[in-house]
Amino acid sequence: MQYIGKLNINLIGKYKNEIKTNEVVLTDERLKEHILVYHKKDYEEFHLFLKEIIENPDYIIEDNKHIDTLIFLKELQKLEKKCRIVVKLALGKEEGHPKNSIITMMKQNNRTWEQTIRNRGKILWQKLDKKE
Repeated sequence: MQYIGKLNINLIGKYKNEIKTNEVVLTDERLKEHILVYHKKDYEEFHLFLKEIIENPDYIIEDNKHIDTLIFLKELQKLEKKCRIVVKLALGKEEGHPKNSIITMMKQNNRTWEQTIRNRGKILWQKLDKKE
């Protein structure tokens, strides 16, 4: 299990009072059995930026397809690329899920980025000044 970073609980809306921890991890299972299988190139490109994406996102969206799950979007100026990370929140509802954990991650092109913002769920937080 890799420790990735800490959520800013003030940015996650209704989950602020439900969340059990602000720590975000990437489990060996998700890395080896999903991310490296389906998104290996994206992981290789973005893994050094996981902490930055979680701690300083451009958008946090409540995922309308998965319960208690947030989508973190970040445009990485250094790479001139956009990334999406999906995080399952640790709310104490599931045994064996003590920390917020990354479910998946992937590169986003402009079209899927805009579709995610428009259609994937309620925007909980949006960075107003995206220049870094």
